[in-house]
Amino acid sequence: RSLTGVTLSSTIVFEQPTPHAIAAHLLEQLGLSAAEAQVDAPLAVTHPHESGVTLALCGMVGRWPGGSNHDSTRWELQAACGDAMGSVPASRWVLEHAVDVSTISAAQLACVGHGGFVLGAERFDSAAFGVSPAEASAMDPQQRLLLELGYTSLHGASHRRVTLMGGDGGVFLGIERPDWAVAQPPSARSSVYAVTGDNVSAAAGRVSFVLGLQGPCSSVDTACSSALVAVHWGAYAVRGGDSRAALALAVSLKL
Repeated sequence: RSLTGVTLSSTIVFEQPTPHAIAAHLLEQLGLSAAEAQVDAPLAVTHPHESGVTLALCGMVGRWPGGSNHDSTRWELQAACGDAMGSVPASRWVLEHAVDVSTISAAQLACVGHGGFVLGAERFDSAAFGVSPAEASAMDPQQRLLLELGYTSLHGASHRRVTLMGGDGGVFLGIERPDWAVAQPPSARSSVYAVTGDNVSAAAGRVSFVLGLQGPCSSVDTACSSALVAVHWGAYAVRGGDSRAALALAVSLKL
C-alpha cells in the first residue's frame, strides 16, 4: 500500500492465484493497461486432452461421519444442517489413556472428547478381497475403506470383477500421509505387512491389483484438495485416451 496506494484483500492469493493475476489485478486498481506497465501477456495454454470427449458419472458412493453411508444421505445431512459430530468411540481411543486430562482446560476437554467419526471403520471383510487376517490387521483402515467403497462404486455402475479384470481402468487416489503406523504398538509395526499396510503409494495400487485394473494408477497428496485433484486426473486420463474409465477415490481418517 505504501508503494501503490492500493489496499489489497487479505485473501488475494486465493482470488488471484498466480503472480501474473495479482499484477493484472493491481494494474486494474491503478487504472493502467498492461502495455503502459510493460507487462507481457501470458502465454496461451492449450489442452490437447480436451478433445470433446463427454464424461459420464456412472457410480458414486461415500461413507461419512455420523453414520451416513450413501451420497444422497450426505447431501440430505448437509441440507438439514445435521450434526455429524459425536463422542469419541472407545475403539478409537480412551481420552484418559491418551492424555493427562488434569493438564487441559474444561473447554479443551469438551472439544477433544468429540469429533466426526466414520462408524465401523475398524471392520473389514478381508476374505472378500483375498486378504489374509494377518495382512488385514496390519493394513491402514483407510486402505480397507478404499477397497470396500471402490468396489461398491464400480458395482453400483453395473461393473463386476470378472468384467474389470485385465481392463484399462485407471485408479486415482487422493490421500494424505497416514498416521496408522504411529498409532500401532511396536509389535504391530514389526509385521511383514507393515511396509505396504500404511504406504500411500501402495494404497492406490492395492485397488488396481485386487480388481485387476491395468490402467494408470497413482496416489496424490495435496492436503485438503487431494480429492479434487484425483477427480481431475481421472477425467484427464479418460479424455486423453489413457483409459476408458477412471475410478477416483479419496479417503481421510485421523487415527
